[in-house]
Amino acid sequence: MNETWDIVNALAHRLDAHSDRTDEQRWTLQALKLQEEAGEVAEAVIGALGVNPRKGFSHDWDDVRREACDVALSALVML
Repeated sequence: MNETWDIVNALAHRLDAHSDRTDEQRWTLQALKLQEEAGEVAEAVIGALGVNPRKGFSHDWDDVRREACDVALSALVML
């Protein structure tokens, strides 16, 4: 598990290196990014079920899993 956190922390530090924001601003933006990613999971589920008549079956369950991974990684970086 330590290796996972080492990777997550390295990614977080790399992203932080490109920002001069305060911690509060960074956490706010990370929370918004997490919400955005969660919305993409919802969009993928709707597409996998084909419940939007305008778009039909626009996604599959692999898309849902990929979007869920984005949510998980965004949450880990935020932590």
